[in-house]
Amino acid sequence: MRKWIALIGAGALILYVRSRPRLYIPNEVTNLFWDEEADRWRTNEEVADILREHPERVPLTLTSGEARILSYLDLIQTNAERFNLDPALIAAIISRESGGDYTARGAVGEYGLMQLRDTTAEWLGFRGDLDLLYNPAENLRYGSQYLRYQLDRYAETADPVSFAVSAYNAGTAAVKKGSFTNQDYVDGVVKYRLPRFTLLIDRARGIY
Repeated sequence: MRKWIALIGAGALILYVRSRPRLYIPNEVTNLFWDEEADRWRTNEEVADILREHPERVPLTLTSGEARILSYLDLIQTNAERFNLDPALIAAIISRESGGDYTARGAVGEYGLMQLRDTTAEWLGFRGDLDLLYNPAENLRYGSQYLRYQLDRYAETADPVSFAVSAYNAGTAAVKKGSFTNQDYVDGVVKYRLPRFTLLIDRARGIY
């Protein structure tokens, strides 16, 4: 059974989510993509290789979480331009933090799509009722600003993106002399989700 989802905005694509074999895997192992044409799971690395050689063969089959996240693509791209960020990195963090659920509330009080803490938002200049942090526009604006801050902070390191992602999630204490106390989180965003959303957003923009 297929569920059709219309994405209104950049690309104006019609994409769908379909049922697929259930996997029982750790939450951090998220680099799997259902290839409808081949009727099997592929890793994002395999998909990236296929896309480079045969871009027309990669189907636009989304998980429900990916569909939710791409429904915010206009907001993601607006903030990517505002803060000079890769939109796929913003999307990858949303995927890991909330799965695209704008109503998500974290264990220590984080809000919304990018699981932003109220103290962080206020430090960045947010003023208003804290419930506004559930609003996707507000959440993405301050979450993206915080990501930009972390990228600038670690710009001179060997791997600025991984350092910034680690600190975004767990603060500077998570970064220890080139390694991360939250390595699984960093891998989940940078190694797995980032390549996947790069493919999806490029397709939505009509690059492939």
